[in-house]
Amino acid sequence: MFLVVENVRRQQLQWLAFIRQVKGWNVAEIARRTGRNAATFSKFENDPENAAQLSPKTVSLIEQVSGIPAYQSENVVKPRGIAEVESAPYEAEQLTAIDGAVKALKGDRNAVDPWVLHSRSLEAAGYIPGDILMVDLNARPTAGDVVCAQVYDRTGRAETIFRLYEDPFLVAATLDKELMRPHLIDNERVIVRGVVIASFRERRAA
Repeated sequence: MFLVVENVRRQQLQWLAFIRQVKGWNVAEIARRTGRNAATFSKFENDPENAAQLSPKTVSLIEQVSGIPAYQSENVVKPRGIAEVESAPYEAEQLTAIDGAVKALKGDRNAVDPWVLHSRSLEAAGYIPGDILMVDLNARPTAGDVVCAQVYDRTGRAETIFRLYEDPFLVAATLDKELMRPHLIDNERVIVRGVVIASFRERRAA
């Protein structure tokens, strides 16, 4: 039993260290983003008995705010056709200049989610990295729509991507050869989650 606890704790420590390295966050920042007390992480990291573990709820929160799956402690090679990190949930504090517009469009509609595009997958369709894409989870896609989808790898981990809907495929609009492979929509490995109904772009200096 002790060995199991020790192994889980070691995995959690390595995972946190990886997150801090990749994201550039310290313990206080992780605590702030997850809504947890910083003492929770300090106690976990400095426990003299080497028995403290992060709770499942805390692990889930860290996954959500960091975008790094639980216990991943090294860079994972993505399947061909998917960028390193194609998109991420929108964080208002990072793009305050257009946050009002995002909030106004979303309103009280729980089925509308904002995402930040990080890849060049739709550059030829007019969407570039940094754009905020508003996704309606209740909308039904038609040919040519930009859609939000999830692609699952062999371990069951999902990557959220944005592509053009050309039933039964999802296709990129880009010159990046690494992103050009079409994805067959099978509702198991590739699942369409929603349709992009609007986008926002922060003003960039010339």
